[in-house]
Amino acid sequence: EDEGLYPLQALVQPVALRFKYHFDGERETNRPDKPEWYFTHIANVAHDHRPFMEGTVQRLLTGTKLQNVNAWHQYVKLGILERKVRRSVPQLLGRPALLAHTIYQSLLFDSSLRELGYEFDQVEGKKAEEAEKGGVSRIILDEKEWFDAWIEGEKKFADDQYHQIISATDAWVVADDHKGSLSDIKATNSAWRIRALVEQVTDRYTPLPSFCQRTQFLIRVQVPVLKNYHSRISSSLDAFETLSSALVRAVPGALAVDAAKTDSKRLTGGVEGSQRLCKALLSARYVENAMRVWGEETFFLELWAEINRRAYLRAGVGAHPSLPEPNAWPQSGTIFEELMTQYANLVSRAEDMLVHQICGECETSLKGHFNSVASLLDSAEGAAVNIMIPPTLLPSVALLSSHLTYLRSTLPSSTVTHLYRRIASCISEHVLQREVLFRPGLGRTSTGWHGFTPECELWVETCQVALNTSHGHAEKPWSRLLAAGRLLASEVQGHEQAFHMFSSDSWWEADENEDVWEDALDDVTGLGTGGLRKDEVKIIFRLRDINIRVGARR
Repeated sequence: EDEGLYPLQALVQPVALRFKYHFDGERETNRPDKPEWYFTHIANVAHDHRPFMEGTVQRLLTGTKLQNVNAWHQYVKLGILERKVRRSVPQLLGRPALLAHTIYQSLLFDSSLRELGYEFDQVEGKKAEEAEKGGVSRIILDEKEWFDAWIEGEKKFADDQYHQIISATDAWVVADDHKGSLSDIKATNSAWRIRALVEQVTDRYTPLPSFCQRTQFLIRVQVPVLKNYHSRISSSLDAFETLSSALVRAVPGALAVDAAKTDSKRLTGGVEGSQRLCKALLSARYVENAMRVWGEETFFLELWAEINRRAYLRAGVGAHPSLPEPNAWPQSGTIFEELMTQYANLVSRAEDMLVHQICGECETSLKGHFNSVASLLDSAEGAAVNIMIPPTLLPSVALLSSHLTYLRSTLPSSTVTHLYRRIASCISEHVLQREVLFRPGLGRTSTGWHGFTPECELWVETCQVALNTSHGHAEKPWSRLLAAGRLLASEVQGHEQAFHMFSSDSWWEADENEDVWEDALDDVTGLGTGGLRKDEVKIIFRLRDINIRVGARR
């Protein structure tokens, strides 16, 4: 080993003796849990003697054949520190916390010396252009057994933290606000803590000088946390589907015990059921958005660029199911692209289940209304009807209102809008098919059809109040049902031209221009076609008790 210039060796000797006295014997300063003491000691020596080395010794070397020698670098020869690290680490392999602490302190030491301008010898890569930064930390990290022991300790720490987060009593409580929360997205406590855990893991391996070691840390420690949380949310949705009353109805005997049916209905029915689905949705959406932010950070962009550039890193990442397929070039997406897709699918699944849950409950509640509406109207025929809306409809309307009110108070406005359109369209279509198109009339009389329009309007007004939105916004998903109701209840007087057009067989047979078709219906409904097709409009006019011919020969 090249020990350097003899005069500098003589100057280093007292430093080495003092280091040995404090950190190689049985003094109280030689503590395995305080590696920062000996790292700080060498860093202070380098800092304190730098002015003398660069101002005096370096000037003596200038103009001689040794002028290319860097006096300060020769003085801060790190042999004594390297030997200390090599002796200490084997004793720490069975103590993961102390090993991690020692590695962290070595990384801080390397960073502090680089800030002072010290240049470590580079570590050669598989190719000349892949050379990486050296340092005292590489003594530990480049030793496979030591590095693997550290990774396993970090993985166990992350796993323990993850299980504590998931098993906490408030893990699935929706958090109103957290520092650093993403835009207007609420999150459960577990989602917020998972984000903090992943960021903590990132901080632990950000200082690593090797891209290969960073990649291993990502694959073996960080990605499993995100994957496990995804699996946890997915399993909760699986359990919800298993317990849901919809499944009990679809698979008779699946939960044959009455008590089990009662419990499953309580857990998955009503607003409480929606709450469970919203928690899964919020958790998945929050982590997905967090990964989108992480993927655009400089650290992960550099790591992903190196993975795409280096063939041996691409091979390791390409085999992992939770990371995207790397390409030699050009680089595309971010390192979290695949996980983001998996979480986005989880969000879509939760949304689908939420729509199915709310629509299913409302449709079940409407069965009593459909069964009673005919007899109710028949008994009222010939008498003055003061209450236009049957009381059997009110439970369904109230149920929808309670669900929408909860969604508005919990989910982001964009998500509420998206879900509302799907829910309202589904219920609107169900009522339209059951009361008008599929079972025409349900025994309604002409008086009954005049009562049908207020029922349609009630749905819209209820949604408008529950969502605290404009009438136009609330009305749009119900346009097909509203258009049908207004066509059924409208009077000929005032719309003579439109009804004259509708009464003509030739008009139905002709391939009319869409603008003419929409204008004719808009004159009656104020909603254009409302999304109704010609064949559906013909069915609606057949139900009208007025003296016009609508496709009579068909």
